[in-house]
Amino acid sequence: MDIEALLSADVIYNIDYVAMRATLNRALEKAKAAASDVYLAIPYEDRCTDELSAQYHGTIYPHTLPGWLKKLPQSVSPTHAAALEAYRALEALAPICAKFVAAKGRVVKARKPSTAVRKTPARTLDNTGTCACCGQNVKLDGGVIVAHGYTIRWGFQSGSCFGVGFRPIEVSDEGLRAALQGFESRLGKARLSLEYGALTRRERAELEGRVSGSKAAIAHYTAAIRDWAPRPLPTEKRS
Repeated sequence: MDIEALLSADVIYNIDYVAMRATLNRALEKAKAAASDVYLAIPYEDRCTDELSAQYHGTIYPHTLPGWLKKLPQSVSPTHAAALEAYRALEALAPICAKFVAAKGRVVKARKPSTAVRKTPARTLDNTGTCACCGQNVKLDGGVIVAHGYTIRWGFQSGSCFGVGFRPIEVSDEGLRAALQGFESRLGKARLSLEYGALTRRERAELEGRVSGSKAAIAHYTAAIRDWAPRPLPTEKRS
């Protein structure tokens, strides 16, 4: 990872900033471990003087490195001199850590644009239309809306939008009418269950919610059918 190049950019994406932090943390950990090996080579009875004990036990991060370096003693006993110089060697990482900390204000959490070459052509509006159920722009196959709104979370296609298989609303209101009919049926069944079913409090609340939602959907599709008129598909010019 070229940390210097990333830090020189006007905009730093959060994914890169997190990766840089992990890289610097590893570098600091590795450098401190190497210096600590020198410290641990000091005979135990000499290490008991605690001249560098705070540096050995302390944890270093990019933002704490300056403070850690300031706590290094100016001079130590001859037995600790080599360890002190080994710990002072971490000063070489101070400039890049300072740049990293200062760059935090330029970090953005937006998704980083992909530079990978697409394996498939970019999607266009060619041969697309608007789904009568969800209102999304969807590809057409034989003039009707293709499968969408499904999940493959469990390894197979499960569920799909109600508008699949109908012509787009630019061409026909058949999808709107089918959706209206479906919600009217749903409303009728929910009302029957509320009137005649032996229900728990939770079941009744769920059915009442279904009634309310169905009424709202019926009002929406009724208005959409009333106002419907054919219009050009996304790639067609208006006459």
